[in-house]
Order: sequence, then structure tokens, then C-alpha cells
Amino acid sequence: MSPESRDPFWSSLSAALFALLLFTVVSTGKAVDTSGLGADFWEKYDDITDWATLRLQLTPEQEEKALPLLQESFEKKLAILKEYGFDKSVMPELTADQKKELVAKILAARAATRAGMASILNPEQLEELKKIQQEFHEEFQRRLAEH
Repeated sequence: MSPESRDPFWSSLSAALFALLLFTVVSTGKAVDTSGLGADFWEKYDDITDWATLRLQLTPEQEEKALPLLQESFEKKLAILKEYGFDKSVMPELTADQKKELVAKILAARAATRAGMASILNPEQLEELKKIQQEFHEEFQRRLAEH
């Protein structure tokens, strides 16, 4: 049994996202990296277009408006992580206060994204976006706590 299948996060992902990630790993031949936050964590953000379109069931018109906002949000969160010394293979030692600051900044970025998406998405899609953000937040928190 692979580590991913024992991880409760994986079992909570929708079938579409799981299939997308599985396809990415199989098609690229990349093994899951367990250093830092792990390549599997970073791969989830690798192609915002695909996962957002699948999970949120975006129309072409919505994609045109939403995907730039999601990309901007992704880049902002990457900048926050880099500010604290994170990289694909690096997970820095942080104090409890630094972890709190980091989490607060990430949550603020996610809230700003939801606010920007409110005029683009319908209520069901906004709820799904909230679920996606919560899943990623819980996974990030778990990995941060393990280190």
C-alpha cells in the first residue's frame, strides 16, 4: 500500500482531482518526493487550470476570469512560503510564532481569493472553492506540524 493511500487527505479528495494527480504522476514517471513539503503537495498546485476547471466545473466564460485570479493567488502563496524559507525540497525549522504568522498570511491570501471569486462563481462553486481551500489548508497544517 502506498503512503498516499494511507493518508486520509487522499481519501477525501474528489475522484476528479485524484484521477488528475494520478495521471500526472504516471504520465511523468515522477516518484513522490518526501523532502520538504513533498512533491505531491506541490504537484497539487502544478496545473491550476485543470484542477480548478474540474473541481469547480467552470464554464469557459468563468475560466477566462477565474484562472488569472487563481494563478495570482498561487503565486502569492508561493511568495509567502518562500519568505519563510520553503521550497520544493526545503522545509525550514520555524518557531511556533513563525508558523502562526505563516498560517495567518496563507489564510488571508485564501480569503482574498474567495472574495475575488465571489463575482465570478455561483454559490455552489464558491462552496466548492472553500472546500478545496480547506483541504489544502488541512494538508499544509498536517505537514507543518509533522516537521
